[in-house]
Amino acid sequence: MMNHYLFLFISVLIMCSCASSNKKNQQSGAKSSYPNLVKLEKPKKSAVKKGKVYIDSVKKVTKDSQKALLISGNFADGCTHLKSVTHRTKDDSLMLELSTWRDPEAMCTQALTPFSFIYEELSDTKLSNYSQVSIKDKTYSL
Repeated sequence: MMNHYLFLFISVLIMCSCASSNKKNQQSGAKSSYPNLVKLEKPKKSAVKKGKVYIDSVKKVTKDSQKALLISGNFADGCTHLKSVTHRTKDDSLMLELSTWRDPEAMCTQALTPFSFIYEELSDTKLSNYSQVSIKDKTYSL
């Protein structure tokens, strides 16, 4: 009989903590609709090395009533930073180039680090002319 009460108590405790953590996740999600959002960052030192970046997706989004591109992916480690994002067009193709950096002397986590970046440098008109974008010879549908 005592085991049943103990089991019931533990079950209620677990349900309460799950509900509490779910509420916190919903509140933090309301503040930021784009997880892992990064900003462009200039290298802090002159001796830096190019970092690796892996792109998972590129999507058209609306931010502050304007169209933009949401670039999502992973950095190769915890010390890689996004330096710049530029675009160019050729005929009917839109191409993005991402430049990254990392401090070669820093100790870093050797795990993929997720990131998102919102590219707002294309006008609504120009962005609506393209249905796909290329990054490092890989094409993503918009």
